Amino acid sequence: MSPVQVKSRQDRLLGAIQLSTMEGVEIGPLASPIVRRDAGRILYADHASTEALRRKYEGHGWDTATIVDVDLVLSSQTLSGALGDRRVDFVLASHVIEHVPDPVSWLGDLRQALRPGGIISLAIPDKRFCFDAKRPVSTPGELVDAFLSRRTTPTVKQVFDFWAYYCQVDTQAMWNCDIDAERLPCSGTLQNALQKSREAVASTSYTDVHCWVFTPRSFLEAAATLAELGMFPFQLADFSSTPRGDLEFFVSLRCVEDGESEQERALRAQSLRAAALEAASAPGPSRPPPPAPPEPVTPPEPPAPTPPEWAEATLRLGRPLYRTLAQALPGVRTLRERLRPWL
Repeated sequence: MSPVQVKSRQDRLLGAIQLSTMEGVEIGPLASPIVRRDAGRILYADHASTEALRRKYEGHGWDTATIVDVDLVLSSQTLSGALGDRRVDFVLASHVIEHVPDPVSWLGDLRQALRPGGIISLAIPDKRFCFDAKRPVSTPGELVDAFLSRRTTPTVKQVFDFWAYYCQVDTQAMWNCDIDAERLPCSGTLQNALQKSREAVASTSYTDVHCWVFTPRSFLEAAATLAELGMFPFQLADFSSTPRGDLEFFVSLRCVEDGESEQERALRAQSLRAAALEAASAPGPSRPPPPAPPEPVTPPEPPAPTPPEWAEATLRLGRPLYRTLAQALPGVRTLRERLRPWL
């Protein structure tokens, strides 16, 4: 039997994408693009220009000169707006969706930037194994709220929760269940979280926090709910649950064309829910099996009772004589009962 091949991170992101025939956009590549220009037809998009990004990350401990040249600046426009009439076959976004104030509208815009049947491939942090470990998962209702509100910045609650529950996490220890997330100390203070929230309210610019908190199962269940509501025009093209020892999972979405019937939409939602259940059954954090319980010990037989001295003296008369006396003299029955254990 051949050994099981472990997929690389790039393989998980590109599983539904053919670089040899497709053209795409990668959002937020910085210095570590998933697809380099010599590997395929790729455009790089980010919230700021190359020069602005290099200034922003100066002094963060790495060579900012390695940041790739940005082709599409998204600070004041959507991806579809930046592309104009141009359309691409795929969009890659690693650790981006959790920062987006309104994911439903954002995914809808990416869909507008794609050719029919195009692919959106996402790498998403699994909250169980990163600094979001103490935060509750985001609900479909919160995503609907963001969509109907056309939200463009994080809520005060999202900013406060991000800073209030931020914690340092040893990913491998979390996988081994050596750490209980409930007992993890928070890295910041409530006063700092309140101050960050006040700054966000006063600011007119975007505040960079994790707006959304997902696990593989919670993301797919939310996608299924949104699909039922007609707010998620995608089907699952590829999916990879969080690999053991890692902190991210991978979702590839294929665009669904307009004109879908209610029955088709229901089937698509059902398929997403089935994928969510499968994600829930994937291997997860687990302790080593407990040691087998010890074999039961059979207690030794209790020793035979030792007759008292007066009984020994009586018994020396001989059992035959005793039986005769017991039958002839009813008055010795009490003695017989006391001596029964040794007869």
